[in-house]
Amino acid sequence: MDNVFSRILLSLLFAGMLLLPTHALAKQELTIGVGNFPPFFIEKEQTGLFLEITEAIFEQLPEYQVKFIFMSNRRLLHEINYGDLIDVACNIFSGSQVEAHLSTPIFRYTDVAISKKSSQLKIKQISDLQNVSIAAYQGATELLGNVFKKMANKNPNYSEHSSPKDTTHLLVTGRKDIRIGDIRIFWYDLKNKHYQTGQPVNVSQFSIHRLWPDVYSHMAFKDKLLRNKVNSAITDLTLNKSFDKIYLKYQL
Repeated sequence: MDNVFSRILLSLLFAGMLLLPTHALAKQELTIGVGNFPPFFIEKEQTGLFLEITEAIFEQLPEYQVKFIFMSNRRLLHEINYGDLIDVACNIFSGSQVEAHLSTPIFRYTDVAISKKSSQLKIKQISDLQNVSIAAYQGATELLGNVFKKMANKNPNYSEHSSPKDTTHLLVTGRKDIRIGDIRIFWYDLKNKHYQTGQPVNVSQFSIHRLWPDVYSHMAFKDKLLRNKVNSAITDLTLNKSFDKIYLKYQL
């Protein structure tokens, strides 16, 4: 009887040892909401600059299984504040009305003024934009400072556009003197030819006027503990230059 009991006990212990690695390796599923605007998030190809940065972060946290959902920025903010569809939202600005826990700054934007070299415009400061026609991204007057906002309000040839490729098209076709927006979006538009023109267009035909410092957006989390883990991963990846390598991939 004792031998039978011993064999049963050993069998149970052995089965438990076999099952242990399966439980130990089980991953917690996370749903991450992301935007849908190239080159930062590209839904069709399931890639993009900010998407790759997010993937690099969670490679440092193998206990999580990540799934991405593409949606508008407005819906992102709603879902992370009130919904139950996502656990994490990417590309949230600190000025947003967000109820979630923000990461350290991570997603970098480089807003610049761009003109055709052939126009020979001298743009050294924001006031130099006053008398030229400008196509900017939607909301630029709220993000680029009070001096810029005052200039835009007084400039009858200033306009904002919801689609970045529209601002590129207006500059390339000569309907606007200046395009204002992120430089990587401009490079992406030139590479993918989101415009109609009768002549070849390349980046060497344009002047870049750097009038603003880089700005950053964040990841937003419903779980504060997860946010803290991600912040640690961000610190490590920043120190070992992993993010710099990703940004270089998207430089024309």
